[in-house]
Amino acid sequence: MSQRRRLVPIVLITMASFASMAWGQSPAVAPPKATPDPEGVLRQARAAYFDLSGKGFQRYRFFATPDWSALLAEQAKSNPAGYDAAMKIFSKVRFEVLVGAQGDAQVSHNVVDTPNEASTAGLNQVYGGMEQILTGFFQTWTPFMLQTPFPPAGSPFKLEDAGTQYRVNWEEAGNVTVELLMDKAFTITDMKVHSPAFDSTIRPVFEKQPGGFVLLGYDAEYRATAGAPPMRLKVLIKNLPVQGLPLPAALDLSVWTGGNKQQILMAFSERTLDKR
Repeated sequence: MSQRRRLVPIVLITMASFASMAWGQSPAVAPPKATPDPEGVLRQARAAYFDLSGKGFQRYRFFATPDWSALLAEQAKSNPAGYDAAMKIFSKVRFEVLVGAQGDAQVSHNVVDTPNEASTAGLNQVYGGMEQILTGFFQTWTPFMLQTPFPPAGSPFKLEDAGTQYRVNWEEAGNVTVELLMDKAFTITDMKVHSPAFDSTIRPVFEKQPGGFVLLGYDAEYRATAGAPPMRLKVLIKNLPVQGLPLPAALDLSVWTGGNKQQILMAFSERTLDKR
């Protein structure tokens, strides 16, 4: 089976645990049973999701602008002079993003003059952090909007009828296993991925549009197998159409690590779409 990116953390230096979370729990019911036509069920499920690739998506370009004042709100209280100096620098920063046909996000930025080496080092960290956030987000977004969250047609999988839900299990390249729960209207409610590098659980939220389900956000937990600090995410997506296709126009990301929360607000501007 071809390699597909699967629900990677949007901040690659930390991932979060889902070990203590309930996964697809429901009142006691009869044991899951086999479905007479599992491929037919998945065929309907694939068709239920908005297929950007099938509608000609080729390249999505935009500029991403974080809400710097919100990010530096605590510094504004404790160090007003430092806050003002940082805002003068950050106000000049521009991040340009190009999302390709396979969902790969390339992030570039302009070069901003800084007053000293310490400021330069801090700005370089910001550059790297923004690149991780944006590339990681689109790696999670891609299976739901550009590829398919389900196993490709013709590949092996196991589908069980769990009463009000279907449970689907399959394997992907790189020793990756996936377990998915969806209701009988094919709305995915839980997705669990195990890989050699990390385990993840994601609970997506969708909006039903005429073309199919569109991703509105997700809650996720990540745990690195190497023991990196746990991370939990809550991501809200504002979609606005470009040439008739729903594409992200703003993000609201909340990140919990080690009991601490950070919120990152980001707007996308000058959005353009290339179609095939």
